[in-house]
Formats: sequence, structure tokens, C-alpha cells
Amino acid sequence: MESGSSTIHLNHCTQTGVAHTLIGNSLVLRMDALIMILITFTGNGSLMTASCLGLILKLHLKSFGERGLMFVGDSLQRNQWESFVCLVESIIPVKHKSMRRDHSHAVFQAKEYNATIEFYWAPFLVESNSDNPIIADPKSRILRVDSVSKHAKFWVGVDILAFNTYVWWMSGLKVNSLWGSFGNGEEGAEELDTPIAYKIGLKTWANWIDSNIDPNKTRVFFTTMSPTHTRSEDWNKKDGIKCFNETRPVMKRGHWGTGSNKHIMSIVSNVVRKMKFPVTFINITQLSEYRIDGHASIYNELGGQLLTDEQKTDPLRYADCIHWCLPGVPDTWNQIFLAYL
Repeated sequence: MESGSSTIHLNHCTQTGVAHTLIGNSLVLRMDALIMILITFTGNGSLMTASCLGLILKLHLKSFGERGLMFVGDSLQRNQWESFVCLVESIIPVKHKSMRRDHSHAVFQAKEYNATIEFYWAPFLVESNSDNPIIADPKSRILRVDSVSKHAKFWVGVDILAFNTYVWWMSGLKVNSLWGSFGNGEEGAEELDTPIAYKIGLKTWANWIDSNIDPNKTRVFFTTMSPTHTRSEDWNKKDGIKCFNETRPVMKRGHWGTGSNKHIMSIVSNVVRKMKFPVTFINITQLSEYRIDGHASIYNELGGQLLTDEQKTDPLRYADCIHWCLPGVPDTWNQIFLAYL
């Protein structure tokens, strides 16, 4: 977003009284204020809404600590982190912000507020031999379902943690699961049904949170599963090719496709309900189910390169119906997230 247009939109945002409303409520974005934003900026409001949300996010940075917010999980959680950073960075001057990133950890810093918005790559939350570098063949991946310690050392001291894990578990009916060190390779690993391995892994994460995080100092969120839209029959388009060329959401109330696993969702709910630590769900699944039109589709990248024109002609093979365009659906997730902060 160009800085000039951002300034115009921010002035408009401030004039509506939205910023004043939020400041008057100790920087807490209430749902009624969020609804007011969405109602006020219908029509040509996509950029305007983003700018207003950016202002609100900027106000929230004042209440963040030195290590403000960390998103932890897979590439869908990175999608949400990118959305959050885009909303903030567009209204912070270049000299007051910085970004550093490596294969597993990315840190956006708002220097003026001494606050960070971080992403940490842990696609299973528990440790695996595919954390870095990634192993493409799911059958060669081994998960250490009893440990998060390699990852968790990066989570300590963060003020707000937002976790997710789903899509990487859905690569097969079985998961190679290991108790103990990777030192002996595959020795000791056993195949478990995916839901069983998922439950064990999530309990490992939950036990670590309960034992190591102080609820008086840190808030913990869990983003529910992000739907995939790879089967057009789910929305009664038998001649479709995944999400390719979809331009409108599904309009059927309560639509639920095969890209969201209710059994896995129930496992998350049951594990979190039994935790001592108060974890808040960011429930994005149902609202995202409708958005078959919101994916990257053929406008994605492969191996760090945008698809070629030839590759774009083969959407069955190359269309990405897992990740989301930005601006787009993850911005809505963050509007919900902000309502909780």
C-alpha cells in the first residue's frame, strides 16, 4: 500500500471516531467497534478498512511488551502473520521498522514501540525430522510426538502466543511417530493412525504450556484449522478443477467440505478443555469454508519462483487451494484476533 494513500485513509479512519472509540476503551478492540468499522467502510472500503485496522494494530503495539506477539505453526499460520505484519507496517515509517528472518524464525520489529511481531516455523508443534530442511515425502517424515523442547525455547518470554497445527498432519492416514531422540534414526519409530498421533502430539504441547507458561504474563491463542478447497465436488461443481477460477464464496449456510476434519477439530477442543492454562480459540474454520474464491490458486509460487505461463495452464497440478491471497481471508482472521486482544 502506498504511503500517500495510507495517510488519506488513516485520516478518514480517525475522522469517523473509530480511533477515539478504541482509545477510550484502553486500546481494547471490542466486537461492536469492529462491526462499526466493517459497516462504515463498505463499498470501496477494502483499503480503508485495512488502514483503520492498521491504526488499531498500531495502538495495540503500545501495550505489547518487548517480545510482543509470536505466531507459531505452519505456512497457514505464516499466512496470518504476514497479514498482521502488513496491516501494521503500512503505517509505520521505514526508519521505525525492521525485518529479519531465517528458515525457521522471522521477526518484524516496530522500533518506536520496542515491540515485535514474530513467526516461528513448527508445522507439527512437536519436533520432526522435517522441520528444517523440509522432507517432501510424507512417508519419510518422523515426528517426535513426546517433545516440543527444540521449538519451545523460542516461545519463552513472549507476551502473546498464537499457535496452529493441522494441514501437515493431513498428508496420510498414518504418521511415523517416535519417542525419544532422533539419534538412532528411524529405530523405535512406529506408525500410528493420524488422529492418534495428533492427539499425543497436541497433549505434549498442552503439557508444556501448562508447566512452563505463566497466565499472568502470557496470553495463549490457538487458531482452528484453515480449510483446504481441493475438491470442487464439495460445492457441487463436478466439472471444476479444485478452487481454480472460483470468483464467489459458497453461499450455502453451514457449508462444510472435505478439507476440514471434524474429528481433528474435536481432538483440539478436548485437549484444550482439559488444560489448566486458559487458551483462547481463534475460530476461523466455518467462515473460511465459504471462501473457495480466496486462495492463491495459480497465482502462487513453486520453489521460490512464480508459476510460469505454461504451469498456469495446468491448475489441476499447480493451483494452490490451501494458502490464501493477501489482502484476503487472513485479514478477517486477524480482525477476530484483535477483538480478543
